[in-house]
Amino acid sequence: MSRRARQLTAEQKVLVNAVRRIARQRSRVNANYVAAILRAREEEVTYSAIADAAGTSSQAVQEIVRRHRESNENRSGSFGVAGDIAAISSQSAPSASAPEQGPSGAVT
Repeated sequence: MSRRARQLTAEQKVLVNAVRRIARQRSRVNANYVAAILRAREEEVTYSAIADAAGTSSQAVQEIVRRHRESNENRSGSFGVAGDIAAISSQSAPSASAPEQGPSGAVT
């Protein structure tokens, strides 16, 4: 059974609003950080140089680029991931005339 939320005091409301404001700022900073890293890689700056500037490891920079470059490429397509999945599944789907095989490989 869920508990009913308590009413916040005036001081707690101020603190919650501060958390909300800082979270929005952090979100913008994070987005700018990722965009700057992606832009640097587009301009062929090395992972090492980016990592030194950001105060992190080149592996961390590589992971950021891998994750965010993929998500940006998926968004640029008209169908995105769903279209990719549909294309892959339609290529690998057995034809209606081919017999299905069970786990042992025998024709069923």
